Amino acid sequence: MEFWTVIEKMDFNGRGHKAAGRWLIEDSGLTFSELKNVHNVANRKASYMMRLLDGVTGVGDDGFSDVCWQIIANGQEAYKNATVESAQEMIDNNDYTESFAYAFHDVYDIVDEQQRANKFIKRERAMKRIEQIRQTGGGFDQKLVAAFEHADNGNKRRLAIGFPELFEHLVD
Repeated sequence: MEFWTVIEKMDFNGRGHKAAGRWLIEDSGLTFSELKNVHNVANRKASYMMRLLDGVTGVGDDGFSDVCWQIIANGQEAYKNATVESAQEMIDNNDYTESFAYAFHDVYDIVDEQQRANKFIKRERAMKRIEQIRQTGGGFDQKLVAAFEHADNGNKRRLAIGFPELFEHLVD
């Protein structure tokens, strides 16, 4: 689904950030990769708006961010036609609501959860590999595993740097 179509279907102006976020996560049908892409594109567009509209007055940093995100929530035409003057008018007329960015918080949570799951899987694989090395006996790898098991945390990190194929997922 194209970015602006997703933004339109989120319907932030009609639903608010919580319901728009729920729609994005639960009802959009987007894959994890597509969700991350929509999130990343939205952040890039908000950053661009913040640079473009830097000259507005009468609003603090938080309000300025809200205005920039509101322009994205208003859709592609609003985004394409955004100027300092149009943003200033939004500010003067209080024609924006608290941040559309909040609709993407659930995406942050999913990304964090996925990263934790990936880290867990990598750690489990590393532990299985270590156990396999322990059981097969002999060899350089077995001596490294023994050294790792007896090392303090600082030396475990050094071993992980020197032998990432064995230990990188076992240290923080």
